[in-house]
Amino acid sequence: MGLPSIIDVAHEHLFADVSNMKASGLSEPTIRHILRLRDVYNYWLQFPSKKDRDIVNELKLRGGIGDTQARQDLRLIKTLLGDLELQTTNYYRYRVIQMASRAYDKAAAMNNTRDMVAAAAQIAKAARLDKEDPAGNMYEQAAVQSFEFTDDPAVIGLSRVPNHREKIKAMKEKYFNETIFDIEAEVIEYNPDEIFKPKIDYDAPADLSE
Repeated sequence: MGLPSIIDVAHEHLFADVSNMKASGLSEPTIRHILRLRDVYNYWLQFPSKKDRDIVNELKLRGGIGDTQARQDLRLIKTLLGDLELQTTNYYRYRVIQMASRAYDKAAAMNNTRDMVAAAAQIAKAARLDKEDPAGNMYEQAAVQSFEFTDDPAVIGLSRVPNHREKIKAMKEKYFNETIFDIEAEVIEYNPDEIFKPKIDYDAPADLSE
């Protein structure tokens, strides 16, 4: 099995700590290469208007490498930017909100209402506050769970009793009787305190035999 290419290593370790890179068995030159790619990758995210030649010069300046190696790294960074499109989209959204917030604060300090409103609109747009929250109707769309009663023990993992329905029917026929009998009863009046409360004779001599 061949060694993984630098782009595969970069995908896995681009944002990893150096200690984790070392623990993964990466060599020192590879770690330095990953750190160089990460450094300029973040730089390009911060300044997305930079041209390819600007990034090549930045790679040569920061990494102390030649033109050929810098152009190879440029292709790697472009690949990483494309593969991590979702992450960079979130990053750009964060950056726009951050810059618009600074613009709002500056406009507020100058009491410039028009620029304050414009900055606030950009923040709302970047935060997608004008879009309906997809989770807003979550509870309305939830289906009501229906429950059905059963006397079948198999639904809770118990073994079935053979012919249990027939046995239940037979027991009902044997013990359930709808015949009504008139029973005569006599009400007895009594005082429960006299029956259940023991009488203690305090005048009787104590039994000291024990």
